[in-house]
Amino acid sequence: MKLMRLVPLLLAVVTSPFHASAQVPQIITYQGRVTSSGTNYNGTGLFQFALVNGAGSQSFWSNDGSSTNGSQPLTSVPVAVSNGFYTVLLGDTNMTPISPSVFNNPDVRLRLWFSDGTHGSHQLTPDQRVTAVGYAMVAGSVPDGAITSSKLAGGAVTSANLAPGAVAAGLQADGQTGVASGGIVLSTSSSASSLLNAGYTMIGKSAVGEHWEPHTVAGPPKGRSGHTAVWTGTKMIVWGGVNTNYLNDGALYDPAANTWTALPSVPWLEPRQYHTAVWTGSQMIIWGGYDNGTYLNDGGRYDPNANVWSSVTTAGAPVLRDAQVAVWTGSEMIIWGGYNANGSHNLGDGARYNPVTDSWTPMSANNAPSPRYFHTAVWTGSEMIVWGGSNGSYLGDGARYNPSNDTWTRISNVNAPVARYLHVAVWSGSEMIIWGGYGTNTYLNDGARYNPTTDSWTRMSTNNPPAGRYGHTGVWSGAELLVWGGYDFGYLQDGGHYDPVADVWQTMTTVSGPSARDYHSAVWTGSQMIIFGGIYNSTYYNDISSYSPPMTLYLYQRP
Repeated sequence: MKLMRLVPLLLAVVTSPFHASAQVPQIITYQGRVTSSGTNYNGTGLFQFALVNGAGSQSFWSNDGSSTNGSQPLTSVPVAVSNGFYTVLLGDTNMTPISPSVFNNPDVRLRLWFSDGTHGSHQLTPDQRVTAVGYAMVAGSVPDGAITSSKLAGGAVTSANLAPGAVAAGLQADGQTGVASGGIVLSTSSSASSLLNAGYTMIGKSAVGEHWEPHTVAGPPKGRSGHTAVWTGTKMIVWGGVNTNYLNDGALYDPAANTWTALPSVPWLEPRQYHTAVWTGSQMIIWGGYDNGTYLNDGGRYDPNANVWSSVTTAGAPVLRDAQVAVWTGSEMIIWGGYNANGSHNLGDGARYNPVTDSWTPMSANNAPSPRYFHTAVWTGSEMIVWGGSNGSYLGDGARYNPSNDTWTRISNVNAPVARYLHVAVWSGSEMIIWGGYGTNTYLNDGARYNPTTDSWTRMSTNNPPAGRYGHTGVWSGAELLVWGGYDFGYLQDGGHYDPVADVWQTMTTVSGPSARDYHSAVWTGSQMIIFGGIYNSTYYNDISSYSPPMTLYLYQRP
């Protein structure tokens, strides 16, 4: 029998529709023709394949991986042949995959063996050289960043080759813009690495003054005090509180659009004030509070994306209360302390709520602080720190709670602030800052910073702080504690900002600021403090103002 293989008709890489993240398939399409004794072969032929070097002395790949030094593979692949023609996918599922590294070699050839099942296997000659098509697989393994400008011909990449906005997006991702040579870019950082790395030079700085901006917005919620407010990352959500009646409504404020949007009604969630609210990253969770003589231990979860409310189970929940604290850990809401009309009135217990499972887990009472209400709590990233409050007497102690092992650790009282309640507390990233409140028949305007790593207190400067007060708000700006409003033998409309690094207070401007009030709410947006609501005598407010603290902008010039 005479066997021969004619010149291959097609040798190509199998490709798929283009996608930016697609991988190059490790398959090569081969099409050829085989005859037996001069007659086109018909039927199922048994083929063996190997990729070898130009001399045929080294095997790079074979259909079963058994070929060495150009030898015949041990097993064959059945391939349908019609009128002498056949097509095979080299490296397909019935063969070993072809590694792109095969084509790191400059001369790769395909060697074949054929059998009709009767006359034995014969090697077909000559070996066929694999040209550019096989080397396309190497593109699938090019390391990120390997293609540099030196590998591109001048003018090879034009605007027609780029998606709309691609250049601007790339510059923005690198902290840059399309700035002309000599142009100026402003930054809040004195060492903006993205600009410096791009060749910009910091040439100076400019102080931008603080300012208040009142916002006139259609459709605000009713005026109120004793409500809660959370910041979602783009919007402020206000809920509950009291006006002439207790409230169970709320609204969402979008500062970018300067619009209010009413929340859907929740008739099954009782009106309340002195409740707590936390933001989980996707939901606001309301819990507890007081409704005209009734203490509560229920709650609700509001999802602003879906614009729906869902209930919080009361199974295993803490007992009825208001004036408790709540923090969000990243996976659970922790409730602790508070006040109700039963027994001693003051509560020293709590629980952790998991919104994914809608379940409560009780907290250990071992070594916990004494019962209290109108205290404060901050979340450090691993612990909740509780401090101050009242149990009929003013309290000046606290403890740290670790939810991972359900343990309490008392904190030092050395150099701690004097006992108080209705103060504010913020977490700076390394310290808890306590300021203001009421204690020993005095409105207080002092405070201290607590470092949990060293279990130590540092008193805050008493030079130029705001007047003593309670019912005020305090937010952390990322660099400063911002305090505003409250009550001190009269309603207040002033405030201050405190820099813990420099231990310095600065007075906050009152120009264009909100009118005097207490029991309002405040959130920090990332660039502004937003004030909403509050009460002055018997007037409940529903206006909104934003405060931008002073800042230094640094000027960078493009070369």
